[in-house]
Amino acid sequence: MKSLFFSALLLLTVGACQSEVERDVQPENADWYILKAPDARAIEGVYGDIDGTLVITTGYKIYQTTDRGKTWRATNYSSNRGLFGFVQVADTLLVLNTQSTNSSDPATPYANTPSYFSVNQGATWQPYRNWRRDSHEPQIARNKINTSSGTEYYIDIARTPSSTPSGSYLETIGIATSKGDKILLPQAHQITSLYLDAKSRLCVTASAPLCGRNENFAFCGDQNGVLYITKNPQR
Repeated sequence: MKSLFFSALLLLTVGACQSEVERDVQPENADWYILKAPDARAIEGVYGDIDGTLVITTGYKIYQTTDRGKTWRATNYSSNRGLFGFVQVADTLLVLNTQSTNSSDPATPYANTPSYFSVNQGATWQPYRNWRRDSHEPQIARNKINTSSGTEYYIDIARTPSSTPSGSYLETIGIATSKGDKILLPQAHQITSLYLDAKSRLCVTASAPLCGRNENFAFCGDQNGVLYITKNPQR
C-alpha cells in the first residue's frame, strides 16, 4: 500500500508542476512593475492585485499568479471562445468573451458577454448562465478607465499610413489623461486594455515589445505579452 501511495503522490506532484509556468525575474523599473505572459500571445485583460492574486487572459487561456508573475498557474478554463477582459460582480468574477462598440460611443471597444465565472479569485472556472435573462449584463471599456477623483486615463493612438484597404493603421503610442498628461511605457507595444486595481494602480496589458510597425512590423524577441503596473496610485 505504501508503494501505491507514494506512486500516486508522485503523479500528483508531477501534474501540479506541469500546470505552472515559471518566468524569469522581470527587469527593475523605477515606475512600473513589469510582468511577462506565460505564452506567446498578447495579454488581453487583467484582474486583481499584484500584492495578492492576479489573473490574466491571453485570449484563449486564463492564468493566475500569487507571486508577482514569477510563476503562472494555468487554470481549468478550456474553450475556443476568445476572451477580452474580466469584471467582478459581488463575490463572482466573470470573464467576458465578446468585444463590441455601440453607436453612442463608437470609439470605445467594450468587453462584454460573460461566458465563465469564478468564485475563488480566478483559480477555477465554470460555465456562466444568465438564468435571470437580464438584458443589462456587465461590460467594461477596454481603452479607458476613470480614477476615483474623476481623471480619465485612455490609450493614446496615432493613425499612421498603411497599405491596408483602409489606408491607415492604428498605432498605440502610450497612455494619455484627461488632464493632458502623457505616459509612455518603457518599450513600444500594441496596448490592449487598461485597468485600475483596488489600490488605484494603473495596469496596462499589451503585446510583446515591438521593434517595428506597420509594413515593418516585428517583435523585439519572443511574442509573450507584457503587463505593466504602476508602482504608485494614480489620481
